[in-house]
Amino acid sequence: MNEGMVIAQAGGNGLLGNGREVTVNAIMKVVERKQKKIVRVAVTGLLRRPACNEEYERLCKEVNRDLHKKILAMKVESIRKREVGSSFLAMDDLIQAGCFLEDGVHLLQEGETKLSQRLICWIRATHLLMEGRMD
Repeated sequence: MNEGMVIAQAGGNGLLGNGREVTVNAIMKVVERKQKKIVRVAVTGLLRRPACNEEYERLCKEVNRDLHKKILAMKVESIRKREVGSSFLAMDDLIQAGCFLEDGVHLLQEGETKLSQRLICWIRATHLLMEGRMD
């Protein structure tokens, strides 16, 4: 496996039309394909959108829950192989409604900063794991 990294921020544009299962399967297909080639894969999941309706919010939570479970199972297998593998980075509690522009979809600087800081923590932690500095 080559050393590298992919950070995937799943998009929710087709969530209401495609539904939960299609969305989860599409994201997992990308993660599985990348994990075969790349050492580290981080998926941030779908960001909640203040401008969207309750159906979108419900599906978003379900997709994130399903992704988290599937990626955790992949992580367990990676640990068995002594590899870093994939990670799910939950953003629901971090990125609140006040972090979005008026359109309710795109992030303000505050939201981008929070997202970036969370990603930097993951990059540092996985780098330490790869270097063999963490137990």
